[in-house]
Amino acid sequence: MRTYRSLCGFMVIAIVLIFLTNCTTEKSSARYQPLIDAYLSFWNTGNFDGIDQVLLPDFELRMTPKFEPEKGIESFKQDVIKWRTAYPDFHITVNESFFDTDKFAVRWTITATNTGPGTHPPTGKSINVPGMSIIHFQDGKIKDEWIASNNLYWLMQLGFKLESPFKENTQ
Repeated sequence: MRTYRSLCGFMVIAIVLIFLTNCTTEKSSARYQPLIDAYLSFWNTGNFDGIDQVLLPDFELRMTPKFEPEKGIESFKQDVIKWRTAYPDFHITVNESFFDTDKFAVRWTITATNTGPGTHPPTGKSINVPGMSIIHFQDGKIKDEWIASNNLYWLMQLGFKLESPFKENTQ
């Protein structure tokens, strides 16, 4: 009987904790979804209206392969402008997302056509690249984004090839 009461007590505590965790996630989702929508809009349109209400002044953007931080709102704007110049139809589609108390994880797909100048001459080719991001919130704004995607896959879609540095023996 004592074991049964202990088990029931444990079950009640577990249910309460699950309920409280779900409530926190729902509150986080409702609180931060407008920030995420605005942030995606910056990428998808290049329009930065209201950016000071969305990003912290010391916002950091970290991208594969090295995740070295690019710091500040102005740096972020320049990054978006750079991408949208090389790929004027640059668009991020959210495929799946998860909120936690102060984090947002998202699986996304970027579609774009390389028609503008950038780090290499325009190829005119389109890309369709999946990736993932983790976004952290602080003081009611976006603190940083960590972006992971396959840069080689992106370049291969543009027509670039990876070649071995070793020459084949042609004797």
